Amino acid sequence: MALKAIIFDIDGVLADSREAVVQNTGELLKMHGFSVPLERIEKMSSAHSAETVLVALVPSLGKDAALCERMLADLSEITAKNLHMVKPTPLAKKIGALAGRYLLAAASNRKTSARMVLGKIGVEEFFGVVVTSADAPPKPDPGMVRLALARLGVEAGESVFVGDNPEDEAAGKAAGVRTFLVDGMDEKACWKLLGDIGAQ
Repeated sequence: MALKAIIFDIDGVLADSREAVVQNTGELLKMHGFSVPLERIEKMSSAHSAETVLVALVPSLGKDAALCERMLADLSEITAKNLHMVKPTPLAKKIGALAGRYLLAAASNRKTSARMVLGKIGVEEFFGVVVTSADAPPKPDPGMVRLALARLGVEAGESVFVGDNPEDEAAGKAAGVRTFLVDGMDEKACWKLLGDIGAQ
């Protein structure tokens, strides 16, 4: 089948946000009186949903849903404050051109901040479909990718999913979508990806 749609993960693919995510998580934990070594935050602050990260770093939050919800609300404010730390990747700079040829969707383990980040890197207008962990279980569950397909109105065989980590790969494959992993900060890898999916 001809390629009709591309579904992108956001962090690490379109947005260089690792530094911001680590900073945000550290600020949030400190604000609520939790002391967690930076190395542990850095190890957890990739690929996982914010709630999963918080519970992994502070296991008692798994038994305190009210506090966890308050912290997630605070995290949204911290994320907005530190949005200046998020930068577009080389791949993000190609989104406008891709949008002229394909339907585009984003599938992110973020919640409310997903569109905020897309706006910061200058590509939000090209994504009519943005699916987050507020809409479906976080990746590696395939539900997010399947929901993106449904909202785009395309079949799995007419789409590709582009992520940057094993959770993305598992979600895409389980959804039956051809899946590619790329380090969005690696310009050569980004151009190779576009060639591999036939989108150059």
